[in-house]
Amino acid sequence: LFVQKYGFDIDDVDEDGCVWIKTIGCSCMETLEEKLAEVKCLYHEKFGADAGLEDDAYDSQLQRSEKSLLFLKVLFVQKFGYDVDDIDEDGAVWIKKAGCSVMERLEEKLAEVQCLYHEKFGADAGLEDDAYDSQL
Repeated sequence: LFVQKYGFDIDDVDEDGCVWIKTIGCSCMETLEEKLAEVKCLYHEKFGADAGLEDDAYDSQLQRSEKSLLFLKVLFVQKFGYDVDDIDEDGAVWIKKAGCSVMERLEEKLAEVQCLYHEKFGADAGLEDDAYDSQL
């Protein structure tokens, strides 16, 4: 009765009330791949060459374009002093700094001063601070 009235089986309806339609046969992708194979065969029959050779030409053109892009990036760095990839979508330049941070440089200088202090006075610079704090 249900099939006659609605045109589909009750088992084709999920818990949300959506109807699932079953298809039998090849998927769209399989159908497209079959048609592509057929077109390649026709191309080979007509021109006596494989259609895949155009893919090689495309790949070589792509490689040449990538090399040109790298060359242009080098020229950009030489002219402007920063990499084109350092520019965000708003046009702001982000400068990358390599090496130590300001805090790390200050800590290195502190360590150097402490060594010099120890060489000159024979004691650690931090110990006088502790003695001063204990007197307070």
